[in-house]
Amino acid sequence: MERPAGFTDLMELQAVDADVDKLLEDRRNLPELAEHAQARRIAEEKERAHDALADQKRILDRDVSRTEGELEVTEQKLKEQERRLFAGAMSARETENMRMEVGGLRRQVTVMEDELLELLDQSEGLAEEERTSGEQAGSAREYEARLAARIDEIQAAVDASVERLRERRRLIVPSIGPELLKLYGRLRERRGGIVVGEVSGRVCGACHLQMSVAEFEEVTGDAIPQCIHCAAVLVV
Repeated sequence: MERPAGFTDLMELQAVDADVDKLLEDRRNLPELAEHAQARRIAEEKERAHDALADQKRILDRDVSRTEGELEVTEQKLKEQERRLFAGAMSARETENMRMEVGGLRRQVTVMEDELLELLDQSEGLAEEERTSGEQAGSAREYEARLAARIDEIQAAVDASVERLRERRRLIVPSIGPELLKLYGRLRERRGGIVVGEVSGRVCGACHLQMSVAEFEEVTGDAIPQCIHCAAVLVV
């Protein structure tokens, strides 16, 4: 029985396809991918922490501005009342009331000054935290970017290797008979892995199981010999 051409070339085709499969599997499972995903999560967490500190700083700065404004108004009012008090021309009762009002304003100014100093101290501390947090977020993003660039570099090298193998595949395929090539494609789709095996002493090169003499003679009589154990195409 005449056999289709290309059994030897089919072995080479299988080796090329196996190399392509291995490269693509490695590409999907690069250790750097998991490392990059973790680096991205860390960078996002640090950016969220920095944003939260920035929000706190904005709120605190508004409180500082509000307190400074209220303090300025109170100080102006105090100066005005002191001017009126020292100018005289008021009754004894009016003078006493003015003294009490001036005393109250002075106490308000003292309280507000203390409050402002505390807010300024908090603002200064928070500004330092925000700066440090920003630097950490920036460093995390830079590390993530370096990993991404490394991944791109590795994947580009893998893609180049895959393309070279596929070009080799395009050169091999025409030398294989259509029927044999079709069977090979079905076996790879259904089973994957090794679907072509070279025979050595009636042992299948795909599953490594031995056939009896009668089994071997039966399968080798077919146009396309296939292992009785694993159905791999046999290269006799």
